Amino acid sequence: MKFDGIKSKICEMINDCFEFENNPDYENELLSLADEDLKHKEILRIKRLGINVNNWKTLVFIEIEWDDENFIKFELKKAISWLALVKESLLGTESTDLYLFLAFNSKVNIEECLRIESTEQFCRKYVLLPNEEIPEFVNRTFLQKLVNSADTIRGEDPLERAFSETVAQHSWLTPEIQKRWKKAFADLSGSELVDALLEEELLA
Repeated sequence: MKFDGIKSKICEMINDCFEFENNPDYENELLSLADEDLKHKEILRIKRLGINVNNWKTLVFIEIEWDDENFIKFELKKAISWLALVKESLLGTESTDLYLFLAFNSKVNIEECLRIESTEQFCRKYVLLPNEEIPEFVNRTFLQKLVNSADTIRGEDPLERAFSETVAQHSWLTPEIQKRWKKAFADLSGSELVDALLEEELLA
């Protein structure tokens, strides 16, 4: 099984950036929505640490046996049907934070993997590529940090340069706010980043 133990592996990789929901009843409720023939499936719910973001992200893991083209289409239809039901069950804006992590438990060509990733019906999808290891897989998803601030040299960092130019005109951009904003830019993206930057306490 290519996704064997993937939840624990991912939790170990991202535990400094995310917290993990401990609600097995809700997880089992979401799992129960799937077709019983969809055997290899798991749910992981995560939330960012350190930034005032309240939404949980729902990660759906599915592993499918690759048999032939007709079979894979049938299995994918069952997987997509489950994703649709999960999306309907998520509360509020959490329905926009749904992600599919997909693996095929036999040989599959990279073109098919990329084709599936390019379709964003119901949610963003990530497919384990041929010969790809789990750390490599995780590092090309949204779970990977965009910036490693520990490795950034002041003066070569474009964000630091932008702060330096902006603070001359805007005194409210204090060192403390710069620190918070830099963390937000490093850890967040999309709507999470916008929400974090607009938080009132961030501008206090």
